[in-house]
Amino acid sequence: MSIRLAAVRLFKNGRQLVRHIHKSKISSFNRAAEPFPGPPAPQPRPSLVQQVTQQARRVVVDAVLSRVTHSVAADLRRKVTRQLLFGDSRPFFALVGVSLASGTGIITKDDQLEAVCWEIRDAVNRSKNLRSNQLFKEDLPEIGLANLEFGPEPLAKGCSAVVYPARWRNENPEASTSNGNAHVDSSNSIYEYPLAVKMMFNYDAESNASSILHAMLRETVPAWSRDFDVVQVLDYTATGRLSSLSPHANIVEMYRVFTDRIPDIPGAMDLYPDALPARINPSGSGRNMSLFLIMKRYDGSLRDYIVKNPPSPRVGQLLFAQLLEAVAHMKMNNIAHRDLKSDNVLVDLVDGDDVCPVVAVSDFGCCLADTDHGMNLPFSSPHVDRGGNAALMAPEVACARPGPFSSINYSQADLWSVGTLAYELFGMDNPFAGKGATLYNRTYKEEDLPALPDSMPAPLRALVYAILSRNPSKRPSPELAATISQLVLWAPSEWLKSREMRAPSSNEVLQWLLSLATKVLCEGNTAFSNRGRRTLPEYQLITSLLSRVKLQQVRQALSWIHLNSM
Repeated sequence: MSIRLAAVRLFKNGRQLVRHIHKSKISSFNRAAEPFPGPPAPQPRPSLVQQVTQQARRVVVDAVLSRVTHSVAADLRRKVTRQLLFGDSRPFFALVGVSLASGTGIITKDDQLEAVCWEIRDAVNRSKNLRSNQLFKEDLPEIGLANLEFGPEPLAKGCSAVVYPARWRNENPEASTSNGNAHVDSSNSIYEYPLAVKMMFNYDAESNASSILHAMLRETVPAWSRDFDVVQVLDYTATGRLSSLSPHANIVEMYRVFTDRIPDIPGAMDLYPDALPARINPSGSGRNMSLFLIMKRYDGSLRDYIVKNPPSPRVGQLLFAQLLEAVAHMKMNNIAHRDLKSDNVLVDLVDGDDVCPVVAVSDFGCCLADTDHGMNLPFSSPHVDRGGNAALMAPEVACARPGPFSSINYSQADLWSVGTLAYELFGMDNPFAGKGATLYNRTYKEEDLPALPDSMPAPLRALVYAILSRNPSKRPSPELAATISQLVLWAPSEWLKSREMRAPSSNEVLQWLLSLATKVLCEGNTAFSNRGRRTLPEYQLITSLLSRVKLQQVRQALSWIHLNSM
């Protein structure tokens, strides 16, 4: 019986299932003939949803284990099922992996193999959700400048915003902002100020939350929490059409978003006088209120990191894979960034300067996140905003022509931009932007692309060339591209050799995935404090792969490697 058929039968017979659950409880109560030494401790009664969910998971597990014919199958069924049903999937992965490796317990049908991948995805995603973040103050009912202390020097300033180091304010009566001034300390250390507050410059929107959020709503797409009443502040058409982006290791950690009055910060008159309101600078053009974004503080931009620490080939591979995972995650959430460049990617040197950093895509002010149109932008007029950096626009975006029935498809556009960044990651000039630009995105030909260095693995070179195809239909999907880059990093080397070699079987691929899942789940729950040979970016990359893995896509990625990189 396939998993799909089992699930259909389960839902069709839901009424009988619920009756059976209640009947079994009554029967077990009536059979209690022997006296007990004392009354049992009261147990919380599971809800009907929990009961049905547990039964559904039992059907999935039984369907998978029924295909494992090794002699340990009975032991698997007896010892693992209870742990799996209540949230601990690690023994299941480890023991099923042993059964697969033995050669006698073979799962043969693809739908049952995909069921194990479903269990892997579910367990890894639940494990990620359990990890708490101390910087995310979920318990605070309202957030404002009164909850924050700023560092003395800004981290960055652009034409539309300024970023300050910050931290949550302790309960200190002396640290007051009742006079409209932000409290500023003398230290600027990342350990003292682990937060970054991005203050948007507001020249046009009226000084009320509704107008500000209407004007800057796209900036809040990656936010974990928005501190405003959607019903009262925004009409439904504004919020209902905005896609939300779930947290991801390679997307900026944006904890809270709120509106407040522009504070009088020391040095502001010299840094951005025009953006200040008249109550601070009589000749300023800014409004009294603006949007504030509370984020994790990073160590700088990817561009600055590359200049100061030219990546080794291995680090370049890890950085490239992280960017592909970020684009795949945005694509799965129907969001196009539209301004991907090394300045808009942040780095976290969590393991030091000599180890690959964690990268996070930021600055979503130009993104396309519309639930009505998805990743297709109606392009009826040349005045429609195509996105950010014109030099790194994909050819289908740069060459689009407006018309009454025209639209721009952005589903492959961010992937193309990451393909151009691959040159920077592997020690070369970006051929489409910067001082070393030699190609124009509107007119270039694939054969004009500069040769990538031989230090790159052949599959990665082929992947970059495919990503930079002018025709978006010839590019791999972002998810497939991310899977290919992950296989190059972690898959057994014999899988990536010449096409004449035998491709790995589905059971071999599944055994490899199970071993990765067991390792990540066992070692990842220690908050990466004792990671052994793996660094944090490596663990996060593997986790990103496992959280979306499908057996069919892994096989498709292996097939792509064999056909395109030899």
